[in-house]
Amino acid sequence: MEGMELAPKVKNTYQAVIELMMEGADLNSLTVAEITARAGIGKGTAYEYFSNKEEMIAGALFYEVESSCRDLCMRIKQQESLYEKVNLILVDMEKHITKTNCFLRAVQILMDNSAISSKLHEMIREKKTSEILIMDMIGMIIEDEIPDSYNMPKEKRSYLTMMILSKIVCFAMYLFSVKEEVTSDSSIMRELICKNTCHEIDNFKKEE
Repeated sequence: MEGMELAPKVKNTYQAVIELMMEGADLNSLTVAEITARAGIGKGTAYEYFSNKEEMIAGALFYEVESSCRDLCMRIKQQESLYEKVNLILVDMEKHITKTNCFLRAVQILMDNSAISSKLHEMIREKKTSEILIMDMIGMIIEDEIPDSYNMPKEKRSYLTMMILSKIVCFAMYLFSVKEEVTSDSSIMRELICKNTCHEIDNFKKEE
């Protein structure tokens, strides 16, 4: 979606889905009527842009996550150390809780058997090379730390990718477990995650 401006009605539809999600709506139970009413467009108009509600919901999640990851990648490139790169991701998640919620919901949906999940999987499979998702962002970080990592055995690279992804998911879950509380615990958690990620990567490089 890089370089492409969404049509206003598509953007309104995506925003409506995100707003309803943040208000606690069950995405699998959402109706086209509920989405279009919030978006301020007619159902007939919506079908000029979308085939069904699954495309609306999956598209909204994909767009939000992709735009966040693309923005983060640009800023990650400006960081020198692995610690700084991971910390940047975690701080951004804490500052933009709506986008973090989108990320968590997307992860949850990808693991179920719903029609929304099928559509989201399809969008991920067919994404353009210019579009950046969480796995692309993690891949960039790994390549910065371990040059030519794409040539390492698939299982080893998968382990590193899942190791970093799991820590990002854990931090997202942590943020929602403490809700809106502002305490020093979040900085402690960030430090633990950053240090542990660096430690695991360092150990991996020593073993190579």
